[in-house]
Amino acid sequence: MTMDDFAVLIQKDYLSLRKDMAAGFSQVHEEAKEHARQLRTEMGIGFRNLDADVKMLTDAMVSKADLANTLAEELAKTPIARRIADHETRANALEGKVGIRPTRRAA
Repeated sequence: MTMDDFAVLIQKDYLSLRKDMAAGFSQVHEEAKEHARQLRTEMGIGFRNLDADVKMLTDAMVSKADLANTLAEELAKTPIARRIADHETRANALEGKVGIRPTRRAA
């Protein structure tokens, strides 16, 4: 075996390794592309579900101000609230007759 034969064998071995590595890299690349495609699909489904959940929560939420107004309106309709308002009116009338300036204000 001469040095030229040895160089040819090394070159052939190198080309064979290079082809095997290129095939391996392309296989890994295809697997990664498929995995990324699958992950993108799963994330898309998850985001659609998340959007639906956020919309449902937003539709169901009531602001604190709306809740306070509704609560005040409902309390004003109760018989006890009417009696309290009646007592406040009477107390203000009596204080006015006696000469006391009204200091209490309804909230």
